Amino acid sequence: MATELKSSKYRCPHCAAADFAVTTTQWRCTGCDHTFGCAAGIPRLFVEDRLGSQDRRLRDTFYDGLFGRLYQVTMPAIVMPVRPLAISWPYWIAYGVTLVLILGLAAGLITTLVAGVFVTAALLFAALGLILWLLSRQSWLLHLMWVAIPAWLSLARKPWVPSESFTAVHERVLAPLRDAGRRLQILDVSTGSCNSLYRHGWMSLDADYTAIDLSETMLKQGSDLMSAAGVPVDLVLGDAMELPFQDNSFDVVLSYGAVNGLTDPARAIAEMARVARPGGTLLFLDEQMYDAATPMERAYFMKVLSSHNVIHHCPVETFPATLTDVRVSQVYQFYYICTARKAG
Repeated sequence: MATELKSSKYRCPHCAAADFAVTTTQWRCTGCDHTFGCAAGIPRLFVEDRLGSQDRRLRDTFYDGLFGRLYQVTMPAIVMPVRPLAISWPYWIAYGVTLVLILGLAAGLITTLVAGVFVTAALLFAALGLILWLLSRQSWLLHLMWVAIPAWLSLARKPWVPSESFTAVHERVLAPLRDAGRRLQILDVSTGSCNSLYRHGWMSLDADYTAIDLSETMLKQGSDLMSAAGVPVDLVLGDAMELPFQDNSFDVVLSYGAVNGLTDPARAIAEMARVARPGGTLLFLDEQMYDAATPMERAYFMKVLSSHNVIHHCPVETFPATLTDVRVSQVYQFYYICTARKAG
């Protein structure tokens, strides 16, 4: 039995109408009669043919692939060189074992070739080739093998303190929101596993939460996280460059680690601004080099940390005129947070 969803925050990606007939398996737009399917009850409010090539590629080969399924393991591996040893040591052990195995196989291959033991050499060559092929399936992982130790040593020799920390930026934004005196509407764009939405202070607000992502694999992890925490959230499968929400719907629009990797970052930011209410807040985090980076740190940044991005800085030069009070804070050596307010 379908229920009518009228005058909601949602809008049809086809015709921009706001009325849907909703069931657990599909959402039908009553304006254009287009039907959107659901995955585990989560509506797919996007048009596949209109997805950007980069967004489709990352979804299909990255987030819906092995990386996404093992996200709780693979993501910490990417940032292993920049995290304290106290929390990254299990990844360094796994890295060390893999590196020793590769070097051992390479040394054994050379030894057996010199000795003329070609059958053993062929087996060692096959084993080494298989490992390198598996690593090359995600090029960042292959590059991590050679750049991790030099990058870590380079970062360890010169402590760096930001002018405004990650925590301070969030507190600057959160403090006035706690005193809003009304229930807020918060949207997290490209939410992934909902980890950032849940862990960076947003749960301290009196708010309703909406989270959107293009990857079913990641969004199902987000559903599990928020369900286990007992936090109600409206989950949507959708396109960050064509958000299926009405204008002026949210008090806060967030995005962590996504903008720089989208097909068209400027369009995505314009969409975030469109769905924000006048006076609303935008906050997003992504990769950006700090000024004092060494050549080895830049190699790690480009080959591993930022390898999937189309830009490598905060694209303030493309912001729509509706965004004011723009502040870009370099909160870590390789990450910025941008905050802005929608005029109105």
